Amino acid sequence: MYEVVMPQLSDSMDEGKLVSWKVKVGERVKSGDVIAEVESDKAIMEVQSFQEGTVSELLVKEDQSVKVGTVIAKIATDTKDTKDTKEAPPIQQKKVEPKEHNNVVEDIFHIDEKVSKEKKVTKQSSIKKSKGASPKARAKAALYGVDTATVMQHLGQTTLHSADLDRYMQERYFTPKALKLLKAYHIDMNSFDLDHKIDEQELESYIKSHELALPKPLTPMQKAIINNVNASAQKPVFHIYESVNASYLLEHKQKSITVWLLFIVSKVMMLHEAFRSKLMEDALVVMPNASISLAVADAKDLYMPVITDVNTLSIDEIEEKLQTFKIKLQKRNFTQDDMRGSTFGISNLGMLGVERFDAMINSDDAAILAVGAVVDGKISLTLTVDHRIINGYEAALFMADLKRELQNSLNFKGV
Repeated sequence: MYEVVMPQLSDSMDEGKLVSWKVKVGERVKSGDVIAEVESDKAIMEVQSFQEGTVSELLVKEDQSVKVGTVIAKIATDTKDTKDTKEAPPIQQKKVEPKEHNNVVEDIFHIDEKVSKEKKVTKQSSIKKSKGASPKARAKAALYGVDTATVMQHLGQTTLHSADLDRYMQERYFTPKALKLLKAYHIDMNSFDLDHKIDEQELESYIKSHELALPKPLTPMQKAIINNVNASAQKPVFHIYESVNASYLLEHKQKSITVWLLFIVSKVMMLHEAFRSKLMEDALVVMPNASISLAVADAKDLYMPVITDVNTLSIDEIEEKLQTFKIKLQKRNFTQDDMRGSTFGISNLGMLGVERFDAMINSDDAAILAVGAVVDGKISLTLTVDHRIINGYEAALFMADLKRELQNSLNFKGV
């Protein structure tokens, strides 16, 4: 039996969310077949089967988040496994309620064909006794005035626990849309008079009158962003603020300001190795080329995909890279490799009319440039640097060279 586990798709990933299954139980798969899509702390990625066989179990529901290493599926890889899967599907263990009386015991016995007839009878008797309503379920049924046998028949079960009874009452007295709101806001159903069918409007009225806030679980991506921001906040940083003449940027609008800045910043980075450096334990690692992370966002999440070796690319090639990022942002399918390798970042909110702002340094980068809007022919630039890697003198020289290159007509020639 081959077990598929939740993979660790990045160093900071603690758990992943099962976005969708691409296979069904009983379906035959080959090595390399995609069986699921998983959302990591960085992006949505595909999970493949590395063995051939028949899908015997899908253990995680869609939209459910589990820890890295958790078994999410089982694949029968040989004849014996496949036969066992068809003839004896695995028993799903039901949730066992806490014991409320010392004389209540609920056991499941596995009967061996070789045991004596007398022992078989004893064990089968024990199984029979385990069926029925738990003490807690019986107490709740009495409180609600319902018959446990009727509830078990409705649910198609031979045992009844407290949670089963709650589910029955919710489905009986709440419409599907109302039940969805009830669960989303974590409202106790006993807050309502359970003597009629409660609809969505009644739930919404209750939520508004009690000013209830909607709790939303953090996605793996949001958790990763929080961890990144917390790590960035611990860095000793300082800022340099400048307003730079934007005449050439405005004159050459065939390319966006972001494209031009990526092109020119990469050139300046090659003059200052500190801006191509990473702090790795007791050493500074200097990268040979200028790789830049770029802040992009949708309505939910912020991403920092990386354009590697920007200094080796033409202005047109940089623009193509940005177009690729736009497509990946729309589909939310950035990969782990898309987020690696940068030492410098750029965040441009000027396109949204923000005149000036500070940006937090991404991950292990040494610095980030915050780009504001063009006002009166000038563009606001804020350089934030990690003071452990870059001192004030180095930062001032970098900004002076950046201003000079933005005024160098040769950088804009031929476009």
